[in-house]
Amino acid sequence: MNRNKIALITGAAQGLGFAITDVLSSSGYKVILLDRNEEQLQVATNKLVNEGKDAHGINLDLSFTEDISRIVTKIHEDFGDFHVLVNNAGVNFVKPVETVTEKDWDFVMNINLKAAFFMIQSVAPYISNGGSIINISSIAASSPRPLSVAYAASKAGIISLTKTASIVLAPRKIRVNAVCPGAMETDLLAKMAVDMSDLASVTPEESMKNYLGDIPLGRISSPEDVAKTVGFLASEDASYITGQALNVCGGLTVK
Repeated sequence: MNRNKIALITGAAQGLGFAITDVLSSSGYKVILLDRNEEQLQVATNKLVNEGKDAHGINLDLSFTEDISRIVTKIHEDFGDFHVLVNNAGVNFVKPVETVTEKDWDFVMNINLKAAFFMIQSVAPYISNGGSIINISSIAASSPRPLSVAYAASKAGIISLTKTASIVLAPRKIRVNAVCPGAMETDLLAKMAVDMSDLASVTPEESMKNYLGDIPLGRISSPEDVAKTVGFLASEDASYITGQALNVCGGLTVK
C-alpha cells in the first residue's frame, strides 16, 4: 500500500480524472483533487471521503498559469512532499481546420499543454526522489485529426514534453510517462460524437457505431481501463519504465 504518499491529479472531479483519483486512493494514496469546477469538485471529494479514503479537493483553474506555482507551493506547505503527479486536465472542440480561430487554438493549448508544463515545473522541486509523473496524452497525437487539430497537436506536444521531462528528472529517479487513451465513455466523447455527427450529417449513434467498428477489441474503453494503467505507472511495478507513451485503445492503433 501507499499510505502517507501524496498524489496530485488535475481535472480530477469527473470522467477519467475521477477514475484515476479513485484508483490511486484505493491503493492508499492521499489524493489531492485539482479542478476548476468547485461544485463537481466538492461532490467528488465527498464521495471519496465517505468511502473512507484520504481525499482533499482544491480549486484550481489551469487557464490562469500564474496561480499554478502559488497553489502547488501552498499544497506542499500543508501536506508535505508529493509522490505522484497526474496531468489529466484536458479540453477539446470539433471544428474544420479552416474555421479554427486563434482563441480556439489558445484555449486548447493553454489547458492541455501549457498548464501541464507549468504543473511539472511547479511540482518538481517538491516531488520525492523516485516519484512518478503521468501525463494524459491521446492516440490522436500520432494520427491526423482534421476536426480536432488543436487537440491532436497539444497531445503530440504532451508526448514530447514527457520525453524531455523524463531525461531532466532521471537523475532523481523520477519517472515520467504518458498514457494515450483511445475513445472513452466520458461526457467529452459524447459531446464530440454529437459535434462530429452534425458535421458528417449522421446521428451520434451512427458516428459512435462507425468508430466502434475500427476497434479490434470491439468496445469503447471505460475510464477505469485507462485509470488502472495510470495506477500501474505510478507504482513500483513500473520502476524501470520512463519516457514512454503507452497506448490504451483496444488495439485501434494497430489497424
